[in-house]
Amino acid sequence: MREQYDLKKLKVKRRGLLPELKDEKGKQAKVRITISLDRDIVDYFKQSAGGVGSLPYQTQINQMLRRAIENNHHGEMETVKLELLKDADFIRALASQISTARRQ
Repeated sequence: MREQYDLKKLKVKRRGLLPELKDEKGKQAKVRITISLDRDIVDYFKQSAGGVGSLPYQTQINQMLRRAIENNHHGEMETVKLELLKDADFIRALASQISTARRQ
């Protein structure tokens, strides 16, 4: 090996964030934070990430959190639906629209 290298001649293949870490506007999509998690939670995801072809454990945690948010949103929508079914005015308006649509 050479003892000295001219670092100015080295080619840089990429600068900045990886493309997958940017949103559609080119801004950083992920945010670096410090978070405290229970040891067994971290161990679970690290063990899961240890398999061949597995995603990194931090990515798995991120995906799990995203699913929890999406499922919660779905639960909120179910609550709205149940409340609408209790509303007599809503039911009458819906029945009227269905009746009109059938006549057409």
